[in-house]
Amino acid sequence: MKPEEISFNLISLAGDAMGKLFEANDASLKGDNERYAALMAEATQLMNEAHNEQTKLLVSEAQGTPVAVNVLLIHAQDTLMNTILAETFTKQLAKTNARIAGLEEKLQQLEKNN
Repeated sequence: MKPEEISFNLISLAGDAMGKLFEANDASLKGDNERYAALMAEATQLMNEAHNEQTKLLVSEAQGTPVAVNVLLIHAQDTLMNTILAETFTKQLAKTNARIAGLEEKLQQLEKNN
């Protein structure tokens, strides 16, 4: 497979994963933990596939076939790295959302009891 094809695959897979992460964040905000978990699993699968594409380039380099660095490859790598960062933030936001929901529930109980 040509480096350009791999770059396009990386962009597509990482972009799709980013979309799943945004959807997962929305599900987390709504307290829909099942949907959040399903979307995170889909995002993880897509990122794993993107990593496999990236590995093809690394193997090519390691086997002595240099990969030309161009704007397309830079964009592909940038897209994947941003998606990995978004995954980290999405997980943190889900924890924060769960904590807020728990605090809101406690507040409602306190208001109810008073």
